[in-house]
Amino acid sequence: MVRAVSLILPLLVTIGASGAPVGRIDPKNPPHGRFSDEWAEVFMAGGKVGYLHATMNRNGDIIRTESVTRIKLGRLDSPVVIEMRQHAEETLGGVPIRFGSEMNAASIKTATNGTVADERVTIVTSQYGMDQTQSFDYPKGAVMAWGQFREGLLRGFKPGTQYATDVYAPELRLDGAVVAKTKIGEWEEFTHQGKQRKGQRITVEMVSPIGSLELTSWVNEFGWPIKAKIPAPGLGDMLIWTTDQASALKDFLPPEIFMATTIKAKRSIDAKSASRISYRVKTIKSDVELADFPTTPMQTSKRMPDGSIELSVKRLIHKQGAPRGAGDEPLTQEQLAEFLDSNLMINTSDPELIKLAKQAGGQERDPFMLADRLRRFVSNYVTTETLGIGFATASEVCRTRAGDCSEYGVLLAALGRINKLPSRVVAGLAYVPLFGNESDIFGYHMWTQFYIDGRWVDFDAALRESVCSPARIAFATSSLKHAGLADLSLPLISKIGAIDIDVLKVE
Repeated sequence: MVRAVSLILPLLVTIGASGAPVGRIDPKNPPHGRFSDEWAEVFMAGGKVGYLHATMNRNGDIIRTESVTRIKLGRLDSPVVIEMRQHAEETLGGVPIRFGSEMNAASIKTATNGTVADERVTIVTSQYGMDQTQSFDYPKGAVMAWGQFREGLLRGFKPGTQYATDVYAPELRLDGAVVAKTKIGEWEEFTHQGKQRKGQRITVEMVSPIGSLELTSWVNEFGWPIKAKIPAPGLGDMLIWTTDQASALKDFLPPEIFMATTIKAKRSIDAKSASRISYRVKTIKSDVELADFPTTPMQTSKRMPDGSIELSVKRLIHKQGAPRGAGDEPLTQEQLAEFLDSNLMINTSDPELIKLAKQAGGQERDPFMLADRLRRFVSNYVTTETLGIGFATASEVCRTRAGDCSEYGVLLAALGRINKLPSRVVAGLAYVPLFGNESDIFGYHMWTQFYIDGRWVDFDAALRESVCSPARIAFATSSLKHAGLADLSLPLISKIGAIDIDVLKVE
């Protein structure tokens, strides 16, 4: 859930707090200087969780948008504070020039800066003084914050109006645009903190190759947002209300998010002895359709006539030449390159990570034995288990030795890559017999896969398993090529609070 919130934060400036001057502005010729300065309160699970501050400035023919969002969320006894600072510079016509963000969802800040020139976008990510650079073709005609807001003003707010815009949103996709499908609705009345307010509904569906996210805002007669709503599965909705600075900065209490997103298993499972488990996953919301689950050597799925999905998850045999099955399709060297490459989350050029990987791997060369050795090393290396970290990079875990399942998973993947084992991470659910004040639940979880002998093999450093129990369900896999947030968050967002699980059979 923390990853999902981290993904959502940069989108707030587009729909939730673009500013509220006295009247209408000319989208082709906005005022010089600061023409928008807005504060907003952020609510979730019935309480205030943070604030947002967003500004728009014109300097010559350049529009600069900036936003700061700070949110505090509860995870049992380890609250997580997420802070995002974001900026973008665009021409008056909405053509992006440069952009950047600084995310602090762990103990070390991660910075990203991008430039757009000659139909290319170049992105530099920085942590611990180390820079990594990626370059892609810039999606022709794609806009960012000001360009999207400007397009809305130009289109107008006549109810029934619909249009689609290509948006470059680095948090969702680095190598292409996502499509923002906008629908203009009717005027609605609502009450907030005892005051009656009125706004016109605007719905924006952000569609990417890995999923979609629907955002809703209510604007005044000049098109400036009053209220915004973003789905926060399992916790209702995240609501953003524009307000004055003093109100926005008032104290807020973190709602408990971890236990609110667990799923009851309805029975006890002997995870240590189980060799195969069959599950039925179904939606509990009529407007949610289950997306396909990934097929891996451990997991196969079958869609049933009623829309539910039956999964079979089996414990794998770890040995060369093991029988092949679904999910065992061999990959070419070109395909495997992505799972050996360095990226922001897995910086294989980090001297400290390289040193740790050599220490962990030793002289072992047998890939199965090496993977097991690395898993055991990471299981013991992370000495401070805490839910108070959002999503740390492998470089950070290497130095802090702290985190939860995601930190175990990312560090193990990094040590594997440095030792020439292609790796990726898996996001999904794992069975937990007792956690907090709940028993027999499925909690959201992350683990690691190495590509060995022509197949992806699961290793779980957090649960100390080299031969992984089938008491788990995979929702998504990722090389973390694009910083991982979108790759893993969107598949989770669609399922949190929207599914039920029946354990059909345990062998």
